[in-house]
Amino acid sequence: MIYLEKKTFPHKGNTLIYFTYEDALKGDIFLKRLNILTGERIAKKIKRHEFTGKKDESIIVEGGDVYENIIIYSLGKSKERPLVSIRDGLANAVRLASSLKSSSIHLYYIPIMGDDFFDLGKNCAIGFYMGNYRFDKYKSKEQKKKNHIVQDMYVYSEKDFSPEFEQGIRYGEYIVKGVTTACDLVNEPASFVHPETLMKEAFNIEKESQGTITAQVLDRQECERLGMGAFLGVAKGSEREPKFIILKYNPKSATSAFVKATADKAKKICLIGKSITFDSGGISLKPSLGMEEMKSDMAGGATVLGVFKILAHLDKIVNISSYGEIYGILPACENMPSGKALKPGDVVRGLNGKTAEVINTDAEGRLTLADAVAYAEKYIQPDEIIDLATLTGACKVALGENIAGLFGNNDTFTKRFIKITQEEGEEVWQLPLYKPYLKLLKSDIADLKNVSSRGWGGAITGALFIGEFVVKAKWIHIDIAGPSYVTSSSGIANSGATGWGVLSIISYLAT
Repeated sequence: MIYLEKKTFPHKGNTLIYFTYEDALKGDIFLKRLNILTGERIAKKIKRHEFTGKKDESIIVEGGDVYENIIIYSLGKSKERPLVSIRDGLANAVRLASSLKSSSIHLYYIPIMGDDFFDLGKNCAIGFYMGNYRFDKYKSKEQKKKNHIVQDMYVYSEKDFSPEFEQGIRYGEYIVKGVTTACDLVNEPASFVHPETLMKEAFNIEKESQGTITAQVLDRQECERLGMGAFLGVAKGSEREPKFIILKYNPKSATSAFVKATADKAKKICLIGKSITFDSGGISLKPSLGMEEMKSDMAGGATVLGVFKILAHLDKIVNISSYGEIYGILPACENMPSGKALKPGDVVRGLNGKTAEVINTDAEGRLTLADAVAYAEKYIQPDEIIDLATLTGACKVALGENIAGLFGNNDTFTKRFIKITQEEGEEVWQLPLYKPYLKLLKSDIADLKNVSSRGWGGAITGALFIGEFVVKAKWIHIDIAGPSYVTSSSGIANSGATGWGVLSIISYLAT
């Protein structure tokens, strides 16, 4: 829990997290006061460890009569994305406090943190709860005990807290519910997450929303009737039934002054997430090394569900009525090898009539997304489409595991979204929709091939393939193969699933 209290600095407690900045370290009057109260221990440790205040530097000092422990944590330059620095620094500091077996942490508001109190509250909540996030569902009781959780955070100020700060904390708590929903779904073993699991989650969100969200699911027969041959082709090899999941959000009237809608109220947006609940590669079987991580191939769909989890509650806090309607689509299925599975050389026909020769059954995500985009264009007709997909290893090779690759067909839309990702600290790098590479997807027997005839430019050709099914909408494709599932914890991204995209998309919808 997070508690706000008006108290003078400092106040006795369990573990104090004190943020400092490289460019303010020498003149930090609060740190000097704290140093005196600890018998100069802070100054001695700063000198011994050559602490200069570089970003993410930290030292731990015994607090004497004031605190059991004091964590001095530097956020780097004070003007360098200050709110993201506070959020990620707090998550890292919570992990340090957890290693000290702290029951609670204490944080003081100091003026250098800024006066954007709503966003400060939001980021404090996200940092605290995500620093505490663990997926230990399958660990024994003895092992769970080792994963110590910091139960409470006390935030103090020498002045009364503004209502915006408290409202921001509430907002951040809802965002965390969305991020952890996505993380939990992706971290679960594939034996427990199937297309039906995602369908059930969608209906749970519908129930939570109390009327603002509706969920609809198309089964195999309905997808056949609509002509979704690409999506159903991928699903052929699995014993699990595919589910084409459609969510719709109808915003209530605005209830908050914190976020103001400026866009056309009639605008529609559709979020589409790749939702392969396990990707074996199909007949084009993947190597066994690392295949266990293919449970994360539904990370795009998990992000969409995470966003709608927030939308189910968000109008209690902020105004998101800048869109007339918000849709989410999850083309959910497994990609498995069997006697019924799609074979290399097969041709599938998409909902919009376009055909694709399947050269590699492990390039399945673009086939499912093709039908999802075609469905959106035909039956929803959105102004904007954002798709998120763990689409290509090529993107991860190019950008590593911390940066997503972004492609877009409209500069204004793309720049607006990139600006939001920068503000939220979700790193993206725009890559080109280089149209001359379309010739690499030319097939002798169909409209397209699902992979290039050459090995390079895979992230680009994957995006180009999906783009061939976009008709009128402004469109962004985000390849999240890297940042959706990472190998080490840093900031609010914990080892394993990260829920990448939830923060940026919900922020985009609320502007």
